[in-house]
Amino acid sequence: MTVFRRWKFTILLLILLVLNVLHPFISHDAALFMLVYTLFIILFVISFLILFRSRRSRMMAVALGLPTVAATFTNYLLPSAPPAVASLLFHLLPALFLLYTVVVILKTIFLDAVVSADSVNGAFCGYLLVGLAFAHLYCLVASFWPDSFFLNNQVGDLPPEGGRRHSLFVYFSFITQTTLGYGDIIPRSPPARTLAWVEAMFGQFYVAVIVAELIALKVSAALREQEQAARSTGSKGREKE
Repeated sequence: MTVFRRWKFTILLLILLVLNVLHPFISHDAALFMLVYTLFIILFVISFLILFRSRRSRMMAVALGLPTVAATFTNYLLPSAPPAVASLLFHLLPALFLLYTVVVILKTIFLDAVVSADSVNGAFCGYLLVGLAFAHLYCLVASFWPDSFFLNNQVGDLPPEGGRRHSLFVYFSFITQTTLGYGDIIPRSPPARTLAWVEAMFGQFYVAVIVAELIALKVSAALREQEQAARSTGSKGREKE
């Protein structure tokens, strides 16, 4: 458990990267989905045991996380559930859980006395989790506001509710968050456009302020350690003379 606590954000980052890389390739296969679902369960357990330390944060994590886990599984077992109910369970709750996890991660990082490499990885975890949260919000908008997104001929029609649609909006979310914007998916409705510009602005702010500040703090700490080591070496040299 000590190793997990020391490298908690690094482990979380690796799981997030694996999830995001695998999801587009297996989102259309219900059997392979169990692999992603297993990784999602591992992600939730690690987050619950390591990230949420206080009683209040764990209660909030259970209130948002357990329904999220159940909703993810139910979405594949009961694809005939009413679209409105499925969207609220499968997208709203996960988005809230992911955003709450980002808040806990950032709070943990900035309260720690030492900025480590694991802390920097934690900042990148937050960046990925924000992108995943917005992907769920885009799915929610697409369910309640039809024709909110225009897809060009190369992309094709918007997939039905489920893994393929979610995978498509994960792609759109990260393209928007990084302000890359290929133009293959265009938000048209007011809610979709609002979410897009909010995510783009927040993504730039996150990298320019939060990640940059953590890296600067780590560099400053490393320079201070070098200076202290040099002074200590110089003092020992003078004592020998």
